[in-house]
Amino acid sequence: MVEWIQMEEALDESDVRLFSRGDTVRGRVVQEAGQDILVDIGYKSEAILPKRELAPHHEVAQPGEEIEVLITYIDEENGTVYISERQAYLSKRYGELERAYKTGASVSGVILDEVGEAGYNVSLGGIRAFLPASHLGKGISTKIERLKGKDLEFRIIEFSRRNRNIVVSRREFLKELEEKERDALFASLTPGTVVEGTVKSVVDFGVFVDVGGHDGLVHRTEICWKDVPVPPPDKFAPGQKVQVMVLEADREEGRISLSMKRLRPDPWQGIAERYPPKARVKGKVVSVTDFGAFVELEEDVEGLVHISELSWTTPKHPKDVVTEGDEVEVVVLAVDADRKRISLSLRRALPDPWDDVGHRYPRGALVEGKVTNVTDFGAFVELEQGVEGLIHISEISWQRVGHPKEVLAPGQTVRAIVLKVDEEERRISLSLRALQQDPWEEFLEQYSVGSIVSGPITQIKDFGAFVRLTPAVEGLIHVSEISPDRIASPSEALRLGQEVSAKIIGINESKRQVRLSIKKIAEEVEDAEKDRFLTPQAGRETFTLRERLKGLTEEEEGE
Repeated sequence: MVEWIQMEEALDESDVRLFSRGDTVRGRVVQEAGQDILVDIGYKSEAILPKRELAPHHEVAQPGEEIEVLITYIDEENGTVYISERQAYLSKRYGELERAYKTGASVSGVILDEVGEAGYNVSLGGIRAFLPASHLGKGISTKIERLKGKDLEFRIIEFSRRNRNIVVSRREFLKELEEKERDALFASLTPGTVVEGTVKSVVDFGVFVDVGGHDGLVHRTEICWKDVPVPPPDKFAPGQKVQVMVLEADREEGRISLSMKRLRPDPWQGIAERYPPKARVKGKVVSVTDFGAFVELEEDVEGLVHISELSWTTPKHPKDVVTEGDEVEVVVLAVDADRKRISLSLRRALPDPWDDVGHRYPRGALVEGKVTNVTDFGAFVELEQGVEGLIHISEISWQRVGHPKEVLAPGQTVRAIVLKVDEEERRISLSLRALQQDPWEEFLEQYSVGSIVSGPITQIKDFGAFVRLTPAVEGLIHVSEISPDRIASPSEALRLGQEVSAKIIGINESKRQVRLSIKKIAEEVEDAEKDRFLTPQAGRETFTLRERLKGLTEEEEGE
């Protein structure tokens, strides 16, 4: 019987597990015993777990509960094993944190308190770590009142198990997270992908749009199919949601190129078929410049009405004819699809005032109009809207005119005679002097060859001097007719403004020219003086001065 009992004890002892200090084992809670907890770990007696050695997250151990513990001491003499759940947990946790440090994995932690101004203490599941203030990262308050108890993600940047020194960084975690998100974003932004974004800012060269946390640029040339110098200020605003198409996403350069216009077809494709020459179309004036007006025919398609095509008249500025927002009908003149240009005409959509103008203003007709412009060569007169005539400087007056502005001024109403109409060239020649009596005819009524005339010297040339006979008629005294004595230049005997008397020695009616002579008068005076000393015995051989002048005139006319 004693032998059987000894054998049974030997068998029991062989079944007892062998343990060493530092081993981690699993056990089952049996019961509480004051400040200790008895745990069955498969040893010949229950292991003792002091309550203070419970894991940080484990405040109460329930009977039957399985826990993981670390053997801290074995009392072989008394057969007692001491264990710690806390050390088992911390050992395991340190291992997890070490792996996270080596692999770069993130860890969760709770901020406990502030360490001066240097940083914060963080609990990584019961293991204390230090977070430098500079590594807190963006988007969060730095005040401990708001940070304490906050659960955050970190990256371990320093780790020493022996010294139990762990330093964490939320900034590095966020940076890594951003890099991963950026990688995923750029991988998804393949050319042609359409995404929704948020306008961040508007600059001269385009619009920046946030797509998935990264800014992309819609260059101004990609906003719409028409050329725009700068993005329209009333079309985009920060915070506005927009649809964009990805053109290019370069992960290395961090550049995303976007487009808005490519969300719809290019309206310039097939433009020539939609707007053939001479077609009448309607549009809206969207811009007025110094050289013309731009008319929108459809979205992103605009044509230019040059200032010369705005009206049948010649406006000083396009704003005198149209303003922005006007709805107009225009005629297509030409389409250049390659250069994206359309030439339009507003005036050709209106009745042409030059049609049948020759019947309305025949040659010789008396007309009335308002002077619109005065130039060096004449003055333009508006006869009706779109129809102007020109009074050339030579047709302003029978008298010599130095400049048209001496007689005419813009806004002045005048009456004139139509001289010529050229419908093809759109020209009408007018005359003011045709309404005045011809001073040449008046001169011929008063004077003839042989008449003695007087007037001031108006011009002195090398070949002679001009004398004003009437306000509109001048005569020429050739240098050979100035003095009985030979002179080299008229200025030797005459000066400007000098009043002289001369004899008319020739009249050319077709050229309206009058030839004068001072010398003839001098010669006749000299002859008359000689006649006074002659006797009348040989009959009537003497001549009066008038008779001698008449004879000279008849002789010269014969020559």
